[in-house]
Amino acid sequence: MDRTHATQEESNEQDGGGQRRRFTAGRALIVLVLLNIVVLAAFAVERRSRTDAEFCSSCHNMTAHVDSYLGSTHMDDAHRRAKVGCKDCHADYTLVDEMRSVVNFVAGNYDEVFARHKFGDEMCNGCHVSLEVQAAKTDHLRRNPHRGHYPDLRCGACHLAHGRQIDYCGRCHDNGGQRMTGDPIVGRAAAPWERMTTPGSGERGSADHG
Repeated sequence: MDRTHATQEESNEQDGGGQRRRFTAGRALIVLVLLNIVVLAAFAVERRSRTDAEFCSSCHNMTAHVDSYLGSTHMDDAHRRAKVGCKDCHADYTLVDEMRSVVNFVAGNYDEVFARHKFGDEMCNGCHVSLEVQAAKTDHLRRNPHRGHYPDLRCGACHLAHGRQIDYCGRCHDNGGQRMTGDPIVGRAAAPWERMTTPGSGERGSADHG
């Protein structure tokens, strides 16, 4: 009798252990499936944000930036026409940041207006190389905006990614003549009156340097 009872208890314990193992395996499978779904969704979001600017405007506080990128006369639209994507400049906005932003947006925990994001010249020079290289490319203009009094002037002193270019030269010069992004191109040959004597040199020069 005792032997039969012990055998029955062992059998019950084995059945209970099997059930617990099956239950644990089932939960692990569910967690694994959910984790895969989250990972796939995260990578889908990352890909869409890299290739589709309009996807970023799914969060309405991004709409103004996306609209500017898609059809303004600002620097962002110039970059779009050059096939530069959002993530080419916002490379520091990682997948983890994106998922955190999605959660914050759903929870309503976000700023309606973004603070201005400042970039260093090293990001611009990743494509544009240097101020000297840009000066050579714009040397045909009536006034060369990249060759002036301040050789160490930062890109951001004139250029805003999602806003109208700053007329930095016009802060001091009433006739600064700095070409703004989107304005007609006036070459030096079309403006011969711009030739002038460079102050203090006694040589003929160009108003580019003034």
